[in-house]
Amino acid sequence: MNPTLLERHPLLVHLAPDQLARLSRAGDVESYNANETIVAEGSLGDALFLILSGQVAVHRGAQTFATLSGGEFFGEMSLVEPAPRSATVTSMSATFLFRMPHDALRQLISDDPSAASVLLVQVVKTLSERLRRANQMLSSVDLLADWLAGSMV
Repeated sequence: MNPTLLERHPLLVHLAPDQLARLSRAGDVESYNANETIVAEGSLGDALFLILSGQVAVHRGAQTFATLSGGEFFGEMSLVEPAPRSATVTSMSATFLFRMPHDALRQLISDDPSAASVLLVQVVKTLSERLRRANQMLSSVDLLADWLAGSMV
C-alpha cells in the first residue's frame, strides 16, 4: 500500500516516513458502500480503524452515539486488548478505512516503541477531547433540566 494514502491522517501526521511505511504494511485499506456494517456490536474488537474518507455512524440499534468522518478513528480499545465491540459501526457513504489489526499494533509497540508512543499520544489526545465534549454535553443537559424545572414552578 502507498503510505501517502495515510500520511494526512491526523493520527499519523507525526510519524517519520519510515515509521509510516512500516505501519502501512501492517494494515489494509478497506472500502465500504453506504449502509454497510463495518463492525457489529458484540463481535471481537481486534482492530483499530482509521477513516481515510467517508462517514460512519456508531450506534446500537436505532440509537446513534457518534458520526465520524475522514481523519477520525474507531476501535481504539483494540490497542489495549481484543474485546467484544460495544457498538455497531455502519458506513453512511462510500467510505475508505485503514484497518490495523491488534497483533500488528502489538508488533509495532515491540518493534518501534517511538512510533507506538506517537500513535498512542494522539489516540489519548483524541479520547480526551471526546470525553471533554461528552462532559460539556452532559453539563448542558443538566442546565436545561434545571431551567425546565425552574420554569415549571
